[in-house]
Amino acid sequence: MVLFICIIGIFMIAWFAPSTPIWNSLNSLFISSVASGVFALVAGPYIYYFFVDPNDIAAKTTILPQDIKQTLHVIALRAKDYKIFVRTGRHFRAEILPVLVNRACQTRCPIRVEVVLLDLRDKDLCEKYANFRKTSSFDRQAWNTSYVQTQILATILALIHASREHSELVNIHLFLSKRLSVFRIEGSTDEILVTREDPKDMASRYSHNHRDFGAYVTEFSWVRDEAFRVLNNEAGIGQTMLPELFSKNQEIMGLEVEAKKACSESSPYVR
Repeated sequence: MVLFICIIGIFMIAWFAPSTPIWNSLNSLFISSVASGVFALVAGPYIYYFFVDPNDIAAKTTILPQDIKQTLHVIALRAKDYKIFVRTGRHFRAEILPVLVNRACQTRCPIRVEVVLLDLRDKDLCEKYANFRKTSSFDRQAWNTSYVQTQILATILALIHASREHSELVNIHLFLSKRLSVFRIEGSTDEILVTREDPKDMASRYSHNHRDFGAYVTEFSWVRDEAFRVLNNEAGIGQTMLPELFSKNQEIMGLEVEAKKACSESSPYVR
């Protein structure tokens, strides 16, 4: 509308107004306004089609805390395989593992699940992690060394149950790592979600065509490769693995009863 009015003004001044410096200046003003408007109309589509707004990129990769649970659920529903590097795996055990198992059973498509947990045999490491959660977690009153070991053991028991009940469809690979991190890496070959330990923090989501996707897959691979691998047989990881793995640590074996109770607990994260 502004351009149309300016064009009319140009022709009216040129046709009716006398050729004086004042009218010539006014006509030049209308002409410059039209030129600027045409440039804006041409430049707008050019920028839209050939440039990417950094704010749009950030919006696509940044997940709000209240959307993390749903995002993980969607990734699990689409996943042909799944990998996770986490400390105790409470949310994974309660929310994501059942989704993976149900999807494999419904589609009759086997799924490979790689799980890297904190090495619960290292008491000093578990104590260090518990102290961190005491100072930074929303449920800090629950954290101590025994609680960390119990929760890890509960996740292992859940993996054992899933492997035993659905050995032909759920291929679980379990690793115990001594590397501490404040980040979780989990996802599939199509997309990765990186979250913080505190559920109030935002997460970052990377699809397979994002330039940073390969970096996080590589990071997961490095953590997995240097971790202790819990060997599994053709039927998957079995219940007999527990005595073989922790036979020299009766303290951990004594946590099995509490760990079994924890298996039925819901996710502690209210997202």
